[in-house]
Amino acid sequence: MSPDGDYLTETVPQGVALPWWRVALMMSAFSVSLPTLVTGVDLARVTTMPGFVTGMLAGGLILTIIGSLMGIVGARTRLSSYMLARLVFGERGAMALNAAFAVSLLGWFGVNIDLFADAMRVLLATLWGWHGPIWPVELGSGLLMTLTTTVGLRAIDRLSLVLTPLLFLATVWLLLCALDVPHAGIMDHMPHGHALRMGDVISAVVGGVAVGAVIMPDLCRFLHRDRDVVLVSVCAYLLSASFVMFAGGVAGLLVPQGGMLQIMLHMGLGLLAFGLVFGGTWTVNALNLYSVILSAATVLPARSHQTSRPVLTLACGLLGTVLAFGGLLDHFIAFLFYLSIAFVPVAGIVTVDFFVLHALDHDSMVHAARRPVVWRAFVSWAAGTGISLLASAGVVTLTGIAACDAILGAGMTHALAGFVGRRVAGRAVRRP
Repeated sequence: MSPDGDYLTETVPQGVALPWWRVALMMSAFSVSLPTLVTGVDLARVTTMPGFVTGMLAGGLILTIIGSLMGIVGARTRLSSYMLARLVFGERGAMALNAAFAVSLLGWFGVNIDLFADAMRVLLATLWGWHGPIWPVELGSGLLMTLTTTVGLRAIDRLSLVLTPLLFLATVWLLLCALDVPHAGIMDHMPHGHALRMGDVISAVVGGVAVGAVIMPDLCRFLHRDRDVVLVSVCAYLLSASFVMFAGGVAGLLVPQGGMLQIMLHMGLGLLAFGLVFGGTWTVNALNLYSVILSAATVLPARSHQTSRPVLTLACGLLGTVLAFGGLLDHFIAFLFYLSIAFVPVAGIVTVDFFVLHALDHDSMVHAARRPVVWRAFVSWAAGTGISLLASAGVVTLTGIAACDAILGAGMTHALAGFVGRRVAGRAVRRP
């Protein structure tokens, strides 16, 4: 049975479900897009081919593990990632966290429109000789993506059902065309200067997509079995993201001039480039805005989002489009980068809370979260965020991978605080 509602702040009923492969298509939409191709180009050019492939697969495996753990929590509790944050951080405590998530995702909605408009400026000039204003493209694309999300998850499901396979086939065609370009071989490629360290390659792969893995419960709450969640994670990250990144890397080495758009134009794939840019941005931004609404619904009063979800969607989509249209995001991206860092430690906190502190017991998790603010979760979040920032700056690292440092730091802090808190509470109860 397909979902007829979005269940913004409710538990998804057991009778409402989606097939795992349709959830996999929606999650894979994050990977089959221009940013993933660009990441492949950039990484392949600054490391050796064996280092690129190894780092790409290792990063995909780490993302698969993060996504599987978060998705299983979502599937077992039938709650979105933002409702899970309410359980872990407390009802009032999660409001600040989810507000930050909403701002970050809304900002990236605008960034994607900005990136799409820049790409379209190049494509329109090259393919059709158009050098006019680009603001109608920004406005029209923002409206289209907003209207898609206004319809709800059903529209995003049908959109990904059509576009994700087509975009994947377009990526296959890009790789085949790139391999037809005369070349001396790519296995012996050596970057100019020092090759990027393996840890840095893995960090780039994980950091670019980690937010999607953290919010896996948003879609996996419509699944029933742990096995289905793992299949979704494998398809979205280990397979789709790795393949698209590999295709971009190979194209970037065989056509070493310019960025991804210039590479496709050089190979005479202008229309293919248009399809990848347009289709990928449409699907990804519809999912971004969907997550904005889920997070905003946990912050706003219950009556407001129950009666006016379409109005909330239109308002958020308009705001994100205005940010892109006004060029304000030129000064906003650095802020969004640091907000995105704050996402990653939440995965460590939620998984430790569910799998360790409450031993897979959803009811125990709900009972423990009845306090307005769960301070140990905020201490753990601060610890994970701080470790992530230090690792990004190269000051200190546990694993050499900033996202993994953040998850491990937050998770270990949360586990320690939870066990210490229980021991202290136990002593207080036994005291005469």
